[in-house]
Amino acid sequence: MAQQSGNDLKAVMEKLLQAFEDEVDSELPHREVLDHIFRILKANKEKIISEPPEVGKREKLPELLRSIGDALQQCKARSKQQQSESDKAKSKKMTMPSDAGEETVTEYYEWTTSYVDESRIYGWDKEANEVVDALVGKEGEDEDQVLFRTAGIAGIHGSGKTALAQKVFVHDRIKDAFPLRLWVCVGPPDHEDRFNLLYRMLDNLGLDTAKVEDIVDKADVVVKAATDEDKDKSRIGVLLFILYVTLYKTGYLIVFDDIRAYSDWYSNLTLQPPKDGEWYERLAYGLPKARKSAVLVTCRSEDGAGVMVRTGGVFHPPKLEGEEGWKLFHREYKEAKDKDKGEEEEEDKLYKELQEMKEEIIGKCLGLPVGIVQAAKGFAALEHEPEADAKDNAAADQAATSKDRTWTCN
Repeated sequence: MAQQSGNDLKAVMEKLLQAFEDEVDSELPHREVLDHIFRILKANKEKIISEPPEVGKREKLPELLRSIGDALQQCKARSKQQQSESDKAKSKKMTMPSDAGEETVTEYYEWTTSYVDESRIYGWDKEANEVVDALVGKEGEDEDQVLFRTAGIAGIHGSGKTALAQKVFVHDRIKDAFPLRLWVCVGPPDHEDRFNLLYRMLDNLGLDTAKVEDIVDKADVVVKAATDEDKDKSRIGVLLFILYVTLYKTGYLIVFDDIRAYSDWYSNLTLQPPKDGEWYERLAYGLPKARKSAVLVTCRSEDGAGVMVRTGGVFHPPKLEGEEGWKLFHREYKEAKDKDKGEEEEEDKLYKELQEMKEEIIGKCLGLPVGIVQAAKGFAALEHEPEADAKDNAAADQAATSKDRTWTCN
């Protein structure tokens, strides 16, 4: 019996030391204290196991090890929470190959959050109201008649799907209708990580992800799974069940932004969870429909959006034109301009010239927000060249070219 206890103690010690070793590169709170504790444990591991202390202290040793393990888990959870808080306004950077195959296009995905900067959203009031009506119900209707609603926004890359969804997200009627609002960035299919997606959602909903992870790993359906693949499926199922229970107590709006993996897992978000079946099979099972709630998705495929929202409407962001388009150009131009130059707007002669061509510039961008942004940044990188200097430079270039040709002929 004593030998068995020694083996159990050894297993606990090794697991605890390995758990700390896995966090070697993590920025844990109280790092110095943890380093000191685990340095002592590692140095005395064999002695503690082979020469257990007297009976009174021996009984307290497992409890002490559990306390150290709990402290480590709390530090890990706090580290994740701090990371989440600091990254809410920070982007998650992914580099994807361009259509040309030579250059790269860098895309940014915000962390799962419930914060949107309203000051950076322009235009589209009418379109936003239409999407709000689809999610809440038209004004004057019995809005509580339907408990769960869905809607989609579809369009090509850079067309403004996310901006329109943000406009909806911060709409007054949405805020009044749904006590809980959650924005979830999904991203490209080859970066799809369902575990990460669900953990981010649960973390933003206020759950301790370290405890969630412990619950998932100890769940019977996970423990009894025969293969690693079955274990992963079971873990997804448990996470979806935890999400369901967490959301069940309140009405919510969840925006799933930029879904590109048009798999069965994302399809038909209106489905109820199975009475007899596997929870891991669909994201819809983690979304309760017992109280007034809604889901909004954005994606590049209209058909994909239709499969996800089923009877819900699919909307399209219109072109960003006129003054609203110029507001976006102005903001991006000014932000990209070198602040060290300290140029006032009236001193920026290039900007004055651009203002005279604003209709042409926005038109050339086809009303696409991504085109307007890139144009603004491109112009901001240019140095203004006075018209007289430009003519002189052009004449000089022409003369130099002529001279080169003469010299070549000789």
